[in-house]
Amino acid sequence: MKSGFLKDRRVRVASRVLVAVLIIAFAAFIVLQLYSQRQKLAEIRAEKERLETRLEELMREQERLQSNLEYVKSMEGLLRYARENLGYIDDGETRIDVHD
Repeated sequence: MKSGFLKDRRVRVASRVLVAVLIIAFAAFIVLQLYSQRQKLAEIRAEKERLETRLEELMREQERLQSNLEYVKSMEGLLRYARENLGYIDDGETRIDVHD
């Protein structure tokens, strides 16, 4: 009778140890998952900041280009382009070519 009692006790102890090991393993898994998610979140935040900075740069560039486009479409811009690229001269002006 004593032999059966010891066997039952060993089974109960072994099952308790197994449950404890499973609980510890599960807790370790949860901690690792939380750590991994925290790292991923930090990476996403850094990428968001980088993209927001790039967006601001592109918006400034768009404003600059829009301003240049408006200037080019103006009479002043057209005359300047014609002078610099097509050799346009206005009435009463004299063209002087300088060659090295």
